[in-house]
Amino acid sequence: MKKAFFTILSLVVLLCSCQKEDKNGDLGGFWKIMETVDYNGVTTDAKEESLFWRVQLKLLQINNTYARFKHTGDSLFVQLIDHNGKGLKNYGIYGSEERFGVEHLDRNGMVLRSDSVRIRFRKF
Repeated sequence: MKKAFFTILSLVVLLCSCQKEDKNGDLGGFWKIMETVDYNGVTTDAKEESLFWRVQLKLLQINNTYARFKHTGDSLFVQLIDHNGKGLKNYGIYGSEERFGVEHLDRNGMVLRSDSVRIRFRKF
């Protein structure tokens, strides 16, 4: 009985140790866009829409599009993978590469600003 218990325990520890750890801190997770303000000053309330960014490991999922990102200091660099950015304006993406200034980031909310848009998120 002891041998079976230790065998199962060893398997559980082995499986858990093989998972990659997400090192994104407060940035990691599922973010809902609450509001956008474009470069003309037009504010769009997005609370009733289902516009999400998903951040996990080194990938960012926006709608059905994937991007690589780099978060350094007060900047978030986003580079779409095999996509030109068309059709993603509601998500704050205007081109295949974007640089966002991080105005605010904590475990509950985030505010990003680019040359084209300011986006307010809520952690979901």
